[in-house]
Amino acid sequence: TFGYDPANPIIKNFTFTADANDRIAIIGENGIGKTTLLKLLVGPGLHGLAPQFGTVKWAEKAKLGYYAQDHADDFASGENLTDWISGYVREGGYEGDDAETLIRGTLGRLLFKGDDVKKSVKVISGGEQGRMLFGKLMLQRKNVLLLDEPTNHMDMESIESLNSGIADFSGTLFFVSHDRAFVSSIATRILEIRGPGDIVDYRGTYEEYLASQGIE
Repeated sequence: TFGYDPANPIIKNFTFTADANDRIAIIGENGIGKTTLLKLLVGPGLHGLAPQFGTVKWAEKAKLGYYAQDHADDFASGENLTDWISGYVREGGYEGDDAETLIRGTLGRLLFKGDDVKKSVKVISGGEQGRMLFGKLMLQRKNVLLLDEPTNHMDMESIESLNSGIADFSGTLFFVSHDRAFVSSIATRILEIRGPGDIVDYRGTYEEYLASQGIE
C-alpha cells in the first residue's frame, strides 16, 4: 500500500508475484498510479519508492535496470557523451583498448557519430537522452528492466529498434506505456490499474486482454 498522502492510497493491498521472463505492461488512465507502481518495484535504492505497508522482494539473482520517465538527473553532470558513457564501460570492468572500442561501438549503435560524441549531455534532446540511457542499460547487462514510457520522444525507427532489442532480451521486463502498438508487440502479461484497490492481473497478450474485457 502506498499514497503520497497516506490517508489516500494510490496503491492499496496489492499482492503480486512475477515470474522470470514475464513481460508485464502496466496500463491505466493518466494519473491512476502507473509510474508510482513502477517506482515501488524499483525501490528507493534506484531512486524509486518504498511502500508504506508491505514489502517488495526480488530474487537474489535479480539485477534491476531502471529507465525513468523523467531522467534529467542522469544528465546533470554536463559531461560530453563519450565521458558519460565511458563511466558505465569502466563500471563493467573494461579497460584500455577494449574500453575504447566498446565506447565507440556503443555510441555508434546509439547513432552518435563524428563530433556528436563531444556534445555535452546537457544539450541533447529528449530522444537522444533516451538513446544514451539505453546504452547505459546495455552496458550494465541487467536481467530485470523497468521502463517508464520508453517510447516517448522516439521516432518510428527508434521504436522499431527498441522492439527488436527487447525481443532479444532474455530477462524480465516491466514497462509503462500509452503506445498500444508497443504494448501489443511486447506484453505477455497485463496489469491494469483501475483504482487504489483495483488492479487487474491478466496473463496473456494485450489483444487477449482486450477481448476478455469485451473491447475490440
